Amino acid sequence: MIYVRQPTSEEHVELQRMTRQEVGRVSQRAQMVLLSAQRRSVPEIAAIFDLRKVSVRQWLHRFDLAGPAGLYDAARSGRPRKVTAAVRETLATLVTQDPARSGYLATLWTVAMLVLAVSKKLGVRLSCSTLRRALQALDLTWGRPRLKMPAKVDPQKAAKQWAIAQAVVEAGPEAALLYADESRIALLPLIRAMWHRRGQQVRIPTPGTNVSRALFGALNIRTGRWVYQVHEHLYKEDFIAFLEYLLTVYATGVIVLVVDNYSSHRAGVVHAWVAEHPRLRLLYLPTYCSHLDPVEPIWLRLKGAIAANRLHGSMTALLEAVERFFTDMTAEQALVWAAA
Repeated sequence: MIYVRQPTSEEHVELQRMTRQEVGRVSQRAQMVLLSAQRRSVPEIAAIFDLRKVSVRQWLHRFDLAGPAGLYDAARSGRPRKVTAAVRETLATLVTQDPARSGYLATLWTVAMLVLAVSKKLGVRLSCSTLRRALQALDLTWGRPRLKMPAKVDPQKAAKQWAIAQAVVEAGPEAALLYADESRIALLPLIRAMWHRRGQQVRIPTPGTNVSRALFGALNIRTGRWVYQVHEHLYKEDFIAFLEYLLTVYATGVIVLVVDNYSSHRAGVVHAWVAEHPRLRLLYLPTYCSHLDPVEPIWLRLKGAIAANRLHGSMTALLEAVERFFTDMTAEQALVWAAA
């Protein structure tokens, strides 16, 4: 009869632990050794565990040679990795290129298209899940791009900026130096990122039918005084009406008004109106430089305070919120926000 050698006391303790804590097949092998040490025959042990006798003899022999450590499975090489350095290099190159260069009628890469492209270039067939993991390992993620302004420069930028500075000097310290701009507000809430519980995305109600209004605003950058008007549209006629309102607000003295190059600002009827009202001098920011208008940050503050993720019951309620915002905005706050 074949029996294992008698385990040492340390081996016996380890075999007992293995029967309780190791995975099923390793625990079973430890039990077979303990039974053999109790002089249970190989056929008996094979019958207990429903194994072939040759398998029982194999593991008893492994124990004789290496002790409890011999009862573990040997390390296996496994299947070769498909995501090789060549695959990673190919993916890193492809995602930076237009898919059209690889013959695809698309403007962006999808996982399925990358699977086909890698297979075509390298002859390596990857699953979609494997390719996603490879992209993540390259520190790539799926997300929306951001729009950016074209990298253009107004050839007359310096001349226009100098004209504004010269007009301010010529108007004198008593002149009203205003920057003006327009914006739209609507019942449809602005959707902004916010904190919420995972898997419980917040639902913002919509008005059903959207309604909007145009806001015309002007900031005196010397005093921080803010004035605005509400109109139905952003037409040239609405802009002229706002200019007329500024003449009533600043009833005396010169007004230097700086605006961007929006089409309604440059309309022929606007130039004709300005020619008939010499007390107001209209100047334009350089093209592609609307970000230099200090009124833009004030619109941003307004919308973040009253419109982000919030539905007002009516246009009347929304305009009341606008009025409260500007009533609470001090001249000092307006200048700080404008400079931000």
